[in-house]
Amino acid sequence: MKNTQQANGGSAIMLAVLTLVIVSLIGATVLFNCTTRYNASSKQIKGWNEALYAAEAGSDAAFAEIRHALSSSTNFSTAFAADGWTVASAPTPGPAYVKGPITVHSADNRVQQFTVTVDRFTTANTFDCYRIRSVGTATMQGLHRTGMDDRLVGQSDSSSHFANSSNLRGVGDSLVRKIDFNYDHFLATYGDGDGNAPSLQTVLTPQVSRRIETIAVPQWAIIGALKATGSFNGPGSSGVVDSYDSKNGAYTFVANNPASPLYQYSRNGDVSVGTSSFGEGGPVYGNVSTNGGNVTHSGTSISGTIDNNVPFTIPPLLQPVYPFGYTSSGSGNTTITATQAWGNAVNPNFYVINGNSSNLTINPYTAGGKTYETHVTVVVNGNVGNVTIAKGVVAQIYFTGNLSAKANNIVNNNVDGTWSGVYQSDGATTSSLVSRAGALQFYGVSPTDGSYQTINIDPPGNVWATIYAPSGNVTIGGNPDWYGAIVCHDFSGNGNTGFHYDMETNAITTIPIDYQLASYIEDIR
Repeated sequence: MKNTQQANGGSAIMLAVLTLVIVSLIGATVLFNCTTRYNASSKQIKGWNEALYAAEAGSDAAFAEIRHALSSSTNFSTAFAADGWTVASAPTPGPAYVKGPITVHSADNRVQQFTVTVDRFTTANTFDCYRIRSVGTATMQGLHRTGMDDRLVGQSDSSSHFANSSNLRGVGDSLVRKIDFNYDHFLATYGDGDGNAPSLQTVLTPQVSRRIETIAVPQWAIIGALKATGSFNGPGSSGVVDSYDSKNGAYTFVANNPASPLYQYSRNGDVSVGTSSFGEGGPVYGNVSTNGGNVTHSGTSISGTIDNNVPFTIPPLLQPVYPFGYTSSGSGNTTITATQAWGNAVNPNFYVINGNSSNLTINPYTAGGKTYETHVTVVVNGNVGNVTIAKGVVAQIYFTGNLSAKANNIVNNNVDGTWSGVYQSDGATTSSLVSRAGALQFYGVSPTDGSYQTINIDPPGNVWATIYAPSGNVTIGGNPDWYGAIVCHDFSGNGNTGFHYDMETNAITTIPIDYQLASYIEDIR
């Protein structure tokens, strides 16, 4: 019995050791697989993030190029071609330009690149909007595998998960994670993104690819009632800032009358100040924003919201490029009678005055006893004084010097509401313009030496006009009422000055000063 017990004891030890070895092997195998998958996943996550960084770098480069084309007053095709962009075959109908692949980072055998395409796909108020499509790729290191839901490239798949042949692309997680082991899955199925020209294209090394699309739209010169990048010293205690919509006819003060059907248009007199310097006298029927100010509702008459943390900048205004066939006029007293009907902000009647303009009169194009809606752009290389525009004229007056006049010497003979008796270029359709203030637009060209322009409006009288002068210090003295909108550096309205923002000026003063991104999406295909 004693010998039998000793034999059984040895067997138990051997069995325990064998069990421990088997469990250890299983554990080691599991740990090895987990470590391998962890390393693969971490590298894929790293590549996933880096691909997005590259795509956004491409989008930023394209957006900067769009802004450069605007600031240099160069058309889209010329600007992009001059900076090394090439014509793209898609998207159609174009024009479209492409740049890339551009390497934005390369280290440890990892490469991040982008290829970006820009095309003009629509317009807003006759100015172009741009679509930016950027593809970012990042080298993916590690094993050619993803998660559990994946099949090897080359395996046939009768279920046809995708639009193109799936036996060339792989399925499952490799596509969810945008990983291309051997072939670019996006080009194989979607071509340029719109389904044009799908093709099978190999990739040099396994990569992660991500695609983003952004839309760049114009940012207009006149946005809101009154913007001052410097200081704001509002109307006196007897003044007011409010709004109206000229499509409803002439201005009527109803900001304190909720029963009026025009009340909804009366409280959009928003004031934006790019510094902390805000001084209010009379009531402001609208929102107020400053950059670091301490404005509160206590002790003020502000009907809307107050935000003291809204920084903004306005780029300098460049002198417009003279088009072919412009007309040069003398200085002093100048009368301009337009020679063509219609025109618009892109193709107006264009005149240049080399010298100060003390008295400027602009008449519309007339023919057959009819007055036509006539767009006129005048560049004054000097100071501007008195201005008169006849009914039917939409005038853009650029000036490189200063503006000084009595309010009743800035004469705008248009009327708020329908411009009856004024025809479009076909001679049959009545003009659809409604804004008197929007028909007279002053643009202060920013001095190249960084100095400021002076814009002084003295009593008596009232003014229907808009001003866009990023480098202009505007002073309205006495008791004139201003109807329209103003963008300037410093604003001062003392005494009984009234400021009435015409909401329709946004629709007519369509001069883009910059571009902004209106949307951002990632193409998840």
